[in-house]
Amino acid sequence: MIRYAKPTTVDEALALLGEDRWRILAGGTDFYPAQGNKPFRDNILDINGLTALRGIAESEAHWRIGARTTWTDLVRQPLPAAFDALKAAARDVGSVQIQ
Repeated sequence: MIRYAKPTTVDEALALLGEDRWRILAGGTDFYPAQGNKPFRDNILDINGLTALRGIAESEAHWRIGARTTWTDLVRQPLPAAFDALKAAARDVGSVQIQ
């Protein structure tokens, strides 16, 4: 039986990953078109609800960019000049709807 899960905490996601094999869904822009008309054969772990993985934060030693941070988040964040090339690249990824 194929399972679908959408955890709301990182701990819940890690627990699910520890108990079975999962295909991770993040966003979904390419996920569903790549599936086409084929039936799902893998468990789906939808991480779109993991708000802890989204955002940009500065500490004394480094910057943290969460795995679910969008390109738009990156462009809008006031970052030092060292990030200018990354922000320029973020503007070129896909269309505004995908960013």
